[in-house]
Amino acid sequence: VMAFAQRYAPDAAAGVIDFEGFALFRGPHLEEMNAPGRDLPASMRKSAPDSGQFFSDLNQWMLKVLLAPELPDELLASPRGQHRNASQLARAANVSVMSAFRFVQQLEREGYLHESAPYLRLVRREELFSRWQALSARSPREVPMRFLLPGDQQAQLHRMLGSGRACLALFAAADALRLGFVSGVPPYVYVHRIQPANLAAWKNLRACAPGEPPDLIVRQAPAPQSVFRGMVRPEGRAACDVLQVWVDVASHPSRGREQADMIRKHVLQRVIEGGR
Repeated sequence: VMAFAQRYAPDAAAGVIDFEGFALFRGPHLEEMNAPGRDLPASMRKSAPDSGQFFSDLNQWMLKVLLAPELPDELLASPRGQHRNASQLARAANVSVMSAFRFVQQLEREGYLHESAPYLRLVRREELFSRWQALSARSPREVPMRFLLPGDQQAQLHRMLGSGRACLALFAAADALRLGFVSGVPPYVYVHRIQPANLAAWKNLRACAPGEPPDLIVRQAPAPQSVFRGMVRPEGRAACDVLQVWVDVASHPSRGREQADMIRKHVLQRVIEGGR
């Protein structure tokens, strides 16, 4: 922490404390508060790394930025380039240096970065991608909905997607990317948040009555920064990028695993194997 402060904020005071009495400060008149703290038994000094935030929203977005050079523009909207360090990654991904620094540290700690490459290069990708895809097992927030007015449903859906606040997801996004495999599933649409005020903005939609078939399913984006920064617009329709579709569709009961396997076979296999 102190080395980070020295590197990125050399003129600012900084300090670290813990619950065992340790205190280390840097700055005018602060050093007098330094304290060594209580020595802990060796068995308590080392703990397993916390990976609970490894796939946070912004971390998923930065993963996409690192992988973008290996994917076509039409399948992922992202800056493309090679990044030598966290600062360059932060600029490319438009995130704070601290967020990028923490993410790069996590990648290094868990062995997902090439140790001698001149730029940030992902390795052990099979395991990394498997962990990423496991996120799809989480219970999503979604609402089955119908259009209020009869007529061309595709035109109404197109207007919704043109608002900048929604994008096609799962199977509908796979179809838009020309990677579709499953038919007969209502289109899924991601929005930033599912709240009454947010849903009220879609005045041409209403929630389905019990047992009523939906025209579409509105789902809260699991990682809105990653979803909406990476989305593409095939034929003018906002849709999730190929990585997002692969991550999200795998656990869907309507042949989601088969759809994910097809995307891997035709697009992602060489990306996953690229880190070997």
